[in-house]
Amino acid sequence: MQGEKPLRLLRGKTLLEHSKDLVAPLADEILVASGTRDMPLPEGVRAAPDAAQFNGRGPLAGVLAGLEATQANQAIVLACDLPNVPAALLGRMLAALGDDCDCCWTEHNDHPEPLVAALNVAPARLAVRKALENAANKVVPCWASMSHRVLGESELSDFAPLERAFANLNTLTDLERESQRDS
Repeated sequence: MQGEKPLRLLRGKTLLEHSKDLVAPLADEILVASGTRDMPLPEGVRAAPDAAQFNGRGPLAGVLAGLEATQANQAIVLACDLPNVPAALLGRMLAALGDDCDCCWTEHNDHPEPLVAALNVAPARLAVRKALENAANKVVPCWASMSHRVLGESELSDFAPLERAFANLNTLTDLERESQRDS
């Protein structure tokens, strides 16, 4: 998508504002993985720039930036191009965390959604840093390296239709299609 995807409008709000609104009831602070960009942020949102040694390394670099910037014990990872993820699902994922689960993400139609995740911060920080230091940039293998739980379709049935809940707005066409769905 050309331009700054987080700043694209949907239903009168930026994609970033949609993400903020989903996460806000569940979080004491909201951080945005900003890479090296300097973009306007909604009130109450703080930028977490990538560490120089991991700049350009993709989503895991952004996740690490957020994990290193937070004081929280748990964190939610939510890509800004997934504005329809139900807040109740994020809450369910946080509730799944515990001594035997440091990471929770979802999978439907044999498709993982690694950028909709809940993490215990301390072990996740170590796992993500280790992955990046070993030039491993893929999110799912990193998540799988921790004690984890994957919520499958049977556990996601409350949030159907899943195609809508996980509608990924990667292109202007996707954004337009989602806008038309609402009209």
